[in-house]
Amino acid sequence: WQQYEQERLAHYEVANDKRRAQQRQEQSGYWAQRQEHAEAWLAQAAAVKVPALPKGYPAQNEVDHFLAARLDKVKAQAAPQGGVDFFKDVQPLLEAKCAECHRGSKAKGGLRLDTLAAAMAGGDADGAAISPGKPSHSSLLTRVNSTDEDEIMPPKGKPLNAEERALLERWIKEGASWPEIRADHVTLTPLTDDLSFLRRLYLDTVGVPPSLAEIAAFEKQGDRAKAIQTVLQDKRWADHWMGYWQDVLAENPNMLNPTLNNTGPFRWWLYESLRDNKPMNLFVTELLNMRGSERLGGPAGFGIASQNDVPMAAKGTIVSTAFLGVEMKCARCHDSPTHKSLQSDLFQLAAMLGQKEIAVPTTSSVPMDKIHAGGRKPLIQVTLKPGTKVQPKWPFSEFCDESAQALAADPTNMRDVLAAMITAPQNERFAQVMVNRLWARLMGRGIVEPVEDWERGIATHPELLKWLGRELVRGSYDMKHVAKIILSSHAYQRATDPALKQTSPLFTSPAPRRLYAEQIVDSLFATTGKPFRTEEICLDIDNQRDLNNSITLGKPHRSWMLTSTSNERDRPSLSLPRIQAMCDVLGAFGWRGARQDPASRRESDPNVLQPAILSNGTVATWLTRLSDDHGITELTLKAKSPSELVDTLFLQLLTRKPSAQEKQLYVQHIQPGFETRALSAKPKPQQSRAPEKYVSWSNHLDPEATLVRQAQEASARAGEPPTERLTAEWRERMENVLWALLNSPEWVASP
Repeated sequence: WQQYEQERLAHYEVANDKRRAQQRQEQSGYWAQRQEHAEAWLAQAAAVKVPALPKGYPAQNEVDHFLAARLDKVKAQAAPQGGVDFFKDVQPLLEAKCAECHRGSKAKGGLRLDTLAAAMAGGDADGAAISPGKPSHSSLLTRVNSTDEDEIMPPKGKPLNAEERALLERWIKEGASWPEIRADHVTLTPLTDDLSFLRRLYLDTVGVPPSLAEIAAFEKQGDRAKAIQTVLQDKRWADHWMGYWQDVLAENPNMLNPTLNNTGPFRWWLYESLRDNKPMNLFVTELLNMRGSERLGGPAGFGIASQNDVPMAAKGTIVSTAFLGVEMKCARCHDSPTHKSLQSDLFQLAAMLGQKEIAVPTTSSVPMDKIHAGGRKPLIQVTLKPGTKVQPKWPFSEFCDESAQALAADPTNMRDVLAAMITAPQNERFAQVMVNRLWARLMGRGIVEPVEDWERGIATHPELLKWLGRELVRGSYDMKHVAKIILSSHAYQRATDPALKQTSPLFTSPAPRRLYAEQIVDSLFATTGKPFRTEEICLDIDNQRDLNNSITLGKPHRSWMLTSTSNERDRPSLSLPRIQAMCDVLGAFGWRGARQDPASRRESDPNVLQPAILSNGTVATWLTRLSDDHGITELTLKAKSPSELVDTLFLQLLTRKPSAQEKQLYVQHIQPGFETRALSAKPKPQQSRAPEKYVSWSNHLDPEATLVRQAQEASARAGEPPTERLTAEWRERMENVLWALLNSPEWVASP
């Protein structure tokens, strides 16, 4: 049966790929016209000039030119001058005392203190906050030195002490040196070695390390450009990027009661879009049109926001952050106090997504009369009264005007119009947000941070960002076209500096980066050859309920296919022990089983659970016990010597060769009994057995159902039995080696 199942799955995969290609071909005329329009726009737009490469800097493509020119300028600005260090002494003070009120478009009194230019421009009343070289003309000093409670800054909290005030005065007197970028790491590291590059490349693009065959092919050719081309054509690209877009777009299906405050599982459309490498303008258009199946994986699932008073407003906050870098969450119930977005902006966007007029419900508004009754000045404003009717309207005129709606395939469909305006070439914000997201994933930080909220960030390399955005448009909105440019750069291929805690905004060297949860788990299974086997993600496996009550998310083969089982925690008979064991590991490394809100950045701080679950958890048992279905079992039987086996293990698991000390240690450990380790050439044939008892919704209330689940949980914890093809004593020695390698710090860090 398994052989037949694999053959059929492969057949349908090819058939589905062909069918989707045929469907896309039917729209090819329209998208060809869209690209012609994009190219015409590029032809008339002012070109972004690639700077000349400063002397002494390495470069492999245009990216390195932009980075080198910026670095050269910053180094010149940061030449030692003595006196106050802005980033060390002044910036922390401004962040702690001023930034909360004086940053972004809603800065108090119109005064922004996030750039020198803004500080010199001053606010609405006091004039220049900072006049370089002229402390007496700097209103910032006047305010912090004031004893008048109506004038002193900060107005609340502990005022600046004498030492802090003197520091600001000395800094301004010295000329208020405020470099655009902190020159915290100005030394370029050289290119990393070939195997480290290959491991980084595979992890960053397909989510797992290269196989022995892929390593051998690379070493035979020694061509990094060809390796990049190979991974960009690899279908596993889709598997790797799935977790990211599930987070960004808040894909949050429930297998039980799927209408209960969830989205539908639009994961299959998402996966196929990535597999087919859809251009980003097509990707966004299909997503926003929300057609297809709500329950079986189509983009209509994105439109579900059940038990929500304004579902399309919830989707609007996702769309704006994902594709425009605009944070609108606060504008759901009132005008944003820290961002420029008004409540009317979000409801206009929601009306476009809903394709009709929307009335503001009472539940999506703050009762200002009650706030005023409290006798305090409110920190927020409500400019839309409950019941106000809001018409569909493009709320982002600063990005492009409404002429872009002419690009829509169906001008009567407001969703299609919205997609056209977001993805129009003249809306450069969209292209730049997309390439910034890609850059952040590959380079360790964005050119703009945070990637989802550009109002709070400033581009470190604005010309590079614009150039990359134009390249996305020029490349027919193909993200892999831009990925190839980034991956080919000297900046991407540089050696990691282990002393860095985070990547410098100058991108002089990669900092050590912890892998994402999916990369860690998928790599463990891919490199050991242990099958990724769990239960079907379904609690109605005999199909007794309708799609409004239960759905199936299939049988996973990669981590992105899993989902939370938390809504069944009160019924032991509805547990899924193998899935839960996988989710426990993923959750320890920042994965979210439920995604009620979008997220562009996960929690990456280390915690004590991470090493504990990798070394002693249930999944660790599966991976380190040499069972008949374990890939390392076969590897050990084929090895000709302990030395060869250790070399192969390091290459397969860590994509490197062992050091002399490591090799000596591990060879000594597995040498005893190596020659007599094999007991049988083949695994024992599976014995005939009775059908397994199963638990589904239809029988989960039967008292025996809980006993069956408990037995399955015990079986999952125990893992598969050890192979009888190896002697027990030598097998345990080999398992010790495997355990040590799988718990190496290299497993969780990008090389």
